[in-house]
Amino acid sequence: MFKRALAVILTTAFICFSTGNHALSEEIQEFEIPAVIDTPLDPAPDDPDMVPVADTETKPSTERLEDNAAYLEEDSEILLSAQRNLITLGYLKGIADGIYGPMTEAALRSFQDASGLSSTGHLDPETLSLLDQLVIDTASTIEFQQRLIDLGYLRGTADGKWGPRSTAAMKSFQELNNLSVTGTIDDASRAVLFSDAVSALPGGLSVGSRGDEVVILQKKLIQYGFLAGNADGAYGQQTSKAVKAFQEYLNAQGRSITADGDGSPVTLYYLYLPDFSTYVSKVSLGSTGSEVKRVETRLANLGYMDATPDEEFDAYAARALELFQRQTSLPNTGIADRVTSELLFSAAAPSTDRCALHEITKGDNGLVVTYVEKALYAGGMVAILPGGRYGSDVETALERLYEYAQITAPSKAALFADATHLSTEAVTVLLDGLLEPHGAANEAEITRIQRRLHALYYLGRYEIDGKLGDSTTSAIRQFQSTNGLPETGEVDSETLLRLFSDDAIAKRLPYRVEVSINAQTVTVYEWMDTDEYVQVHQFTCSTGLGNSTPRGIFLDGYPANRWHHFKKFDCWAQYSFEIEGNIMFHSVLYSEKDTSTLREGSVYALGSPASHGCIRLSVKSAQWLFNHCKRGSLVIVIY
Repeated sequence: MFKRALAVILTTAFICFSTGNHALSEEIQEFEIPAVIDTPLDPAPDDPDMVPVADTETKPSTERLEDNAAYLEEDSEILLSAQRNLITLGYLKGIADGIYGPMTEAALRSFQDASGLSSTGHLDPETLSLLDQLVIDTASTIEFQQRLIDLGYLRGTADGKWGPRSTAAMKSFQELNNLSVTGTIDDASRAVLFSDAVSALPGGLSVGSRGDEVVILQKKLIQYGFLAGNADGAYGQQTSKAVKAFQEYLNAQGRSITADGDGSPVTLYYLYLPDFSTYVSKVSLGSTGSEVKRVETRLANLGYMDATPDEEFDAYAARALELFQRQTSLPNTGIADRVTSELLFSAAAPSTDRCALHEITKGDNGLVVTYVEKALYAGGMVAILPGGRYGSDVETALERLYEYAQITAPSKAALFADATHLSTEAVTVLLDGLLEPHGAANEAEITRIQRRLHALYYLGRYEIDGKLGDSTTSAIRQFQSTNGLPETGEVDSETLLRLFSDDAIAKRLPYRVEVSINAQTVTVYEWMDTDEYVQVHQFTCSTGLGNSTPRGIFLDGYPANRWHHFKKFDCWAQYSFEIEGNIMFHSVLYSEKDTSTLREGSVYALGSPASHGCIRLSVKSAQWLFNHCKRGSLVIVIY
């Protein structure tokens, strides 16, 4: 019977099937139903096809049959056979009764839709012939279904019923293997399906999935501009949202995919397709929509754009795209045409060390703020490590820069007159070398040298006085020694070039202790034989309320008292370690010099600002610092 059915299929393979616009939405719906593959359509509660009762009210009239003599539903025996086939194929529930009712009509229409036939809902010769062709023996059907399951085109279990979901899976298989898309089991499809050259689909992923496969998925979504950030290997809501956006783009390209955020095998097939193009339309100044956001997301991921991607392509986004085009030798149009888009979303798209610049104002954060902070830090205007936020430290540094520029670059000083705002021009001038070494031995230049030496741990902050004295000369010699320069103690051109470069090597101390006020952590790094600092501890802490904990670099910390009494607050702490003045590391608090008088509130407060400026730690953490870090052995950086 199987051979006869295949022969009939071959002889009727060219019957008017529409293969040009087969949608993939049914194919994806196939993958959404995990258990039974071909559960038939749900009938209405009062469906006449569910019981063998005459359907006198809905029986086609003689007049209708006379209008179209090709309809065969008037013949109860033919209709009975067709109903049995519809039940076998999963399109109809109930019992075959030989009566043409609304459920029989709906089942015929569904079958015709799935098979590319004219959707009339009537039993014409063409529909009857195809029904007979598809009702092959159960064993062969199971074989085909299992093969589709093994290759990732079908989910569930092979049940032997070739219904709408099996048809959709076969269509998907045929489309992705360059076969005629019919949804039926023809000889050409069977030959490819069971060949060694058949294309298998990747396994599916969904919310909750974790591991390397998710990392690969996320990296592709990042490449195509659907996902921002880093690939963390966890399929969460953001990844699901990105997958859904990708599916919507497949739809925009003419592939009908259910946009549900589920990483179905067909979705992953297209995502991993080599040289797959996601281009849909050109993006230029004034463009709006999801394609704009995708272009901006990719530009941001590659470092060209310092703004939150949105759906409006403004002048700044166009400048960022022009920067990408210059980097890749494309015409600097600021327009994402097909050529630019293909390169932008390719794996070969280059990243950049500097995004398109823009104006910044106090309170801002982001890449441009970080660039400015680094320039001020390397240029000796500030000793605070860059934190990516335009705060009071940046404002103070810009005030110094304005005074400095009035002496060294008067024509450009006005750009920095307002320390709370920098124009795009001011940012550009600063980053293009305003603070390069000048070599002049004036107070402004010496102060800048001293501040840079302090930032690199060679000089205490109270020794920044604008005078080239013994302590500064000694610091210069130490810097020269560490950086492989002649130890002259003089600020010659070679020393200045290294001092104000990003390659300047800081003084190597046994420990570097960093205090993050934002994160409420104390991180300890130890200098290793590998010529690098390696993190050895991280402690949770409580810094001061408000701005009571000073920020900066502190070089003279030392262990002070095993027990320390705070007279003003009438409390005690263990293992006090002086940072500067009354600011110190110490343990949680006690009412008396007795461990039994622990103030539990100070323990519960760890992880949140709670002190009057000191940095509180657990007893064990404070003890470690007290025992290991001696005066001169560490630098303390609070930021």
